[in-house]
Amino acid sequence: MFSKKEKQKQKKSGTDSGRDDDLATSGEGPRPRLQQTSQTAGQSGDQAVDDQQKLTTKGSRWDTAYDALKEDKLNPIAEYEDLLSRVLTKARTNTSSDSHKEEDTGRVLNQIPQHDVIERQRILKEITVLGLKHMDDKKVGVTVLGHEIVLQDQVKNVVEAVEWAEGYITAAVKDLPYASTVWAGVSLVLPLLKNPTIVEAANKEGFTYVTSQMRYYNAMESLLLPEGMTLDLKVDLGGRLVDLYKLIIDFQIRSIIRFYRSRTNNFFRSTLNNEGWDKKRQEIQKSADVLVQKFETAMSGISLDISRHSLRQLTKFAEEAAASYKTLDKLLVTGERHLQVAQDSRNYLQIIAQDILDPKSQNYRCLQSLRITNPRNDKKNIEDVKGGLLADSYRWILDNADFRRWRDDEQSRLLWIKADPGKGKTMLLCGIIDELSKSTTDTGLLSFFFCQATDTRINNAIAVLRGLIYLLVAQQPMLLSHVRKEYDRDGEELFRDVGAWVALSRIFANILQDPNLKSAYLIVDALDECVVDLPRLLKFVVEQSATSTPVKWIVSSRNWPDIEEQLKIAAQKETLSLELNVESVSNAVGIYIQHKVLQLTQIKGYDTKTRDAVQRYLSSNANDTFLWVALVCQNLEKIPRRKTLKMLDAFPPGLDSLYERMMEHICKIEDIRDVNLCKQILALVTIVRRPITLQELTSLADELEDVSDDLESLREIIGLCGSFLVVRQDTVYFVHQSAQDFLLGRASDDIFPHGIEQSHHTILLRSLEVMSRTLRRDMYGPHAPGFPIDKVKQPEQDLLSAIGYSYINWIDHLCDSDSSERPNRWNDLQDDGLVHKFLREKYLYWLEALSLLRNMPEGVLSVTKLKDFVLKEENTSALIDLVRDAHRFILYFKRAIENSPLQAYASALVFSPVRSPIRELFKQDQPEWIATSPAMEDNWSVCIQTLEGHGSSVLSVAFSDDSKLLASGSDDSMIKIWDVTTGQEIRTLEGHCNLVMSVAFSNDSKLLASGSFDKTIKI
Repeated sequence: MFSKKEKQKQKKSGTDSGRDDDLATSGEGPRPRLQQTSQTAGQSGDQAVDDQQKLTTKGSRWDTAYDALKEDKLNPIAEYEDLLSRVLTKARTNTSSDSHKEEDTGRVLNQIPQHDVIERQRILKEITVLGLKHMDDKKVGVTVLGHEIVLQDQVKNVVEAVEWAEGYITAAVKDLPYASTVWAGVSLVLPLLKNPTIVEAANKEGFTYVTSQMRYYNAMESLLLPEGMTLDLKVDLGGRLVDLYKLIIDFQIRSIIRFYRSRTNNFFRSTLNNEGWDKKRQEIQKSADVLVQKFETAMSGISLDISRHSLRQLTKFAEEAAASYKTLDKLLVTGERHLQVAQDSRNYLQIIAQDILDPKSQNYRCLQSLRITNPRNDKKNIEDVKGGLLADSYRWILDNADFRRWRDDEQSRLLWIKADPGKGKTMLLCGIIDELSKSTTDTGLLSFFFCQATDTRINNAIAVLRGLIYLLVAQQPMLLSHVRKEYDRDGEELFRDVGAWVALSRIFANILQDPNLKSAYLIVDALDECVVDLPRLLKFVVEQSATSTPVKWIVSSRNWPDIEEQLKIAAQKETLSLELNVESVSNAVGIYIQHKVLQLTQIKGYDTKTRDAVQRYLSSNANDTFLWVALVCQNLEKIPRRKTLKMLDAFPPGLDSLYERMMEHICKIEDIRDVNLCKQILALVTIVRRPITLQELTSLADELEDVSDDLESLREIIGLCGSFLVVRQDTVYFVHQSAQDFLLGRASDDIFPHGIEQSHHTILLRSLEVMSRTLRRDMYGPHAPGFPIDKVKQPEQDLLSAIGYSYINWIDHLCDSDSSERPNRWNDLQDDGLVHKFLREKYLYWLEALSLLRNMPEGVLSVTKLKDFVLKEENTSALIDLVRDAHRFILYFKRAIENSPLQAYASALVFSPVRSPIRELFKQDQPEWIATSPAMEDNWSVCIQTLEGHGSSVLSVAFSDDSKLLASGSDDSMIKIWDVTTGQEIRTLEGHCNLVMSVAFSNDSKLLASGSFDKTIKI
């Protein structure tokens, strides 16, 4: 359709020329040579159109020319009609009508009428309309790595040209339907102008010129053969006009077929070379000029008024043709420029895609550092644990009004799915992900994340952003550039230091604003299981969903008021409550029950009576809760078939009631040792800070130590735990978050008979015991002291991985075990107590282990936490002195040990103070080849840490309000922000072009101001 500006010009001039006056006044391309006249015409332009429309009732000379060419066996009209017939057949059978895709080589019935001119016009006009539908996609791009890249800075000009071309054809067909003989094919080819690199230059130039003149050629039939012309002259000029039309049709048909074959990588074997295209175009132009001159000469002696009118009208169409030519030429030039840039982008992306897979590349290291989990694997694990994704149980959501409004309304950007535990939210989102993935394969991106409260890796807001960014980058590697900008400066600490949220949220926001991000769906499951920084995450989701980026969000959670309170401020939000969709959820649960009963029948061999009884019981008591059905079926699978009917009543309705029944079942196990073991396992899994592996479980429960090498026996023991737990890839998980909630609440007296602090203490004791047995110098050795961590290889029998949980978390359990009600609580922290003894004997070995496990930053935080904890105790002077020394030791030598684990025994001991307790305790571990040590101070200096990183003098420093951050401004024009606890450099801020004289935090520490010698202040 015409642009608004063009329509206004047409209305003002009283024409429907569809031309752009600005384009017609300068830089004109080739145009017909017509004599200009200023005399007033005796016939209006509307009358000329009326004369043209009279021809539709009996055909026109276009049809005569078309039929004449059909008699020429060398003309490719048969192939042209075959092409048009395929497009029409596909459209009528509701299959893809894209004539530019790979060619369908099967036979097709010719749909073009051969003898009925009027019917042929109708069919060809129908094909023209179909061709114009290809113009609806106004974006211009290139598909790279399965996704289209759109370069926004060039799209606007191309869109205007495409809109103009669409309007040009629409108006022409409306005025002159008999001209569809040519327009049908032209309408199919014009979308290819968005990818003009497929067309050789001469062919493209000729097609552009002839197409731009089409309305001019159409006008000739009425204007050059007016009423009152002598028969002889009309026959002569009419014959010449037919010859001209034959040239035009022949040229356009050959061009169209050439374009089409080029697009499908099956080049049309035309006899025309580049010179042939030029020659044919010149022949058309010459024939048209001769025809006009012949008319002008003949009519000058018959009817001067008619001659002047016709020539004036033709002049107007000629001017329009010149504008048309320039517009089409502009379209081609812009498209070529765009495609060149896109090709450069494609080449760049292919390099990135290959580079990301190279372990030696910076892109690979960046992506691996970003990856905290692979959400695709998490989704697969969830589906496997829950018995697979049943499509019929979630498809109802696709027809739900709230979901469809979110999906179809461009203004609806956030969908919140909420429900009570066990209602199937997670599996519902798995189904939605599968459905959306079908529609985003070529048109957009899909990223998702599953929160899990029991896993510290994926129960926090930072992990959510890392997971979402990871999947986006994995699908469109170009987006990695946003991460690299910060990663190249800050390294791995970018993702885990105290400033990680600020950096990641900024990176994510930049990705969502990237012009190459055409569209994206972002899905976060179980917001209620995001236990760290949930308010920050909710605020971020609300803010990003309100932007104009082509991104839609889905989040799910329990019916928590605090989540609802923060989401309600989202202006473009839909809320889908499963409790308010009772009928749909009930039907879905019913389908799920049928599926599970069928599985049980196949596994257990139920007869019809038993099968129907089980199905009735499940249907009557499920209360629309998928989890209840799954747990009951899991227990029925363990019950002998003959006892099934008697045991059905043992499974009460409601999750809590079922959990209570499961606990009762555990307590009734015949062997009391198994009862206690199950309770101990449940207690351990409930309070650990992340899901633990089977090997880690054996290290934390002394009763399991004898079966540490027998994983099948371990799985069997866990199977006794009443379906509370599942084992997935040798890691123990809760079957559902509600199971952990139940154990911490209603069942806490059963599994924590001496209080939860005592269970934390049990983990502490076991951790210290297994670490004391395992830790030694050079655990992965033998290696030289300077051997870098990047080259250290993990041995096949890795003792560290089996007890990795204890190395990182023992201090947390020490702090969590603190309670005035726990007996003998002082023994652990007394001088010569458990903690004191472990630090005296194993501290340096523990630091080496932390380095080997790549967990030195966590170690710094743990030792800081231990220092703060023991300072509260009394009568522990020796322990306090040792912990203080251990804290200074790890702060001072963290970087050296982190880079080379055995430097803990070399440079760290050599350069520590003479009276350092750690130096004295581990002096026997110093390498023997160090014969002479440098002279060192007796004690640690008053300097707690030395922070290095600036390239010149530091001119200003400032602490944040909570003293957790330190900002420094330097003569190197840079500002650095440091984590005070760990000494890690968090961020480097660049922008000043001269030395930074001062830095200052705002009162809430959210902003930082800097003043520079370059006469600017930056915030």
